Amino acid sequence: MMRFIGATSLFVTLMYLLQKPRRVYLVDFKCYQPPAHYRVPFSSLIEHIEVMGHWTTEAIDFQKKVIQRSGIGNETYLPDSMQQLPTDNSLSATMEEVESVLFQIVENLLTEHSVDPRSIDVVITNCSLTSPTPSLASTVVNRFGFRSNVKTFNLSGMGCSAGILAVHLAKDILRVHKNSLALVLSMESVSANFYRGKTKSMLLANCLFRMGGAGILLSNKPSHRLSAKYELAHLVRTHLGANTPAYNCIVQEPDAQGHTGVAGDALKTNMAALGLVVLPYSEQMVYVWRKLGGGGYIYVPDFKKGIDHFCIHAGGRAVIETIEDRLGLKEKDVEASKMTLCRFGNTSSSSTWYSLAYLEAKGRVNRGDKVWQLAFGSGFKCNSAVWKCISKPHISPSNVWFDKIHMYPLQLPQMLYY
Repeated sequence: MMRFIGATSLFVTLMYLLQKPRRVYLVDFKCYQPPAHYRVPFSSLIEHIEVMGHWTTEAIDFQKKVIQRSGIGNETYLPDSMQQLPTDNSLSATMEEVESVLFQIVENLLTEHSVDPRSIDVVITNCSLTSPTPSLASTVVNRFGFRSNVKTFNLSGMGCSAGILAVHLAKDILRVHKNSLALVLSMESVSANFYRGKTKSMLLANCLFRMGGAGILLSNKPSHRLSAKYELAHLVRTHLGANTPAYNCIVQEPDAQGHTGVAGDALKTNMAALGLVVLPYSEQMVYVWRKLGGGGYIYVPDFKKGIDHFCIHAGGRAVIETIEDRLGLKEKDVEASKMTLCRFGNTSSSSTWYSLAYLEAKGRVNRGDKVWQLAFGSGFKCNSAVWKCISKPHISPSNVWFDKIHMYPLQLPQMLYY
């Protein structure tokens, strides 16, 4: 009988170990640092807007006001193609921008960690508004000489939350294929999407979006348990595309003059799902009690009881401040996101990685801390990733904040003047 019980216990243990989901480690990540000559002080940007000759006085004044109130500073970047007169929105200019971003971050990641390109098993790229043929994933494979059996995926049209979505795809693949390395590349091209029309909602993109990108090296290899920075603790995706008003809130389409542009309750649904896995039971019980009690009072859980650091999508000052207010956060909790917006602008799907790089450069992330990346885009998508720090990050010269971190945080006025 004892032998039978022992054999059964061993069998159950083996089955548990075999079926247990593989852990996903974040070995490292790198953000794109544009060259200095790409810098666009907003005095130069406003002058550029004034002399281009595309817009009425009303449209020019609108863009000036948005830029002044956006929370974006004088250290942001645009590619050469956007600083020419007239701007170059050709495919060749777009690919020059894309390649300069992707190639730099891949080179930095592989070189710093002595990773042979042929050891990469999965490549995932995401760029919402630029989807050429061959794909961006294939472009990277060709440039670095990855293996012929490397698994490649190219995501487009997925908005500013696509960076977390790409991590989710990588996680699912790594849960199936053991001892694998996945390279996730997130960016948005600004060259091909400059708007020349008069519709104000579409002009916003000209004012807010800037050049940037991030590369993330993920692994499920047990050997990386000791060297990786983070382990993926939770990932929650919310998609309210079935809600027609939400679906239509951001659509790439021609305006009345024929110019193509982008006009800009998923958050609440996403937070509710995330709260179930990150909040302590005491806070969950308070939430349920207040919800059942009714009375018209909406109780917002204290996420700081389960989260140590916040990386909110740097979509704009109003976006960050709204999340700050809704979650009951303090100024220091959103400092990384506001400083990311100030120095790099809205880099779309890569913005939360710039914020995490800021926290690392400040030395604030310690072993055991949990970091919440909150990304939202396209009006109806909201994605969250929670990373647990398993190794104290040390700032390296390749961190985009390395030479400027002593200058931050800045005290930003409500309106910047040029």
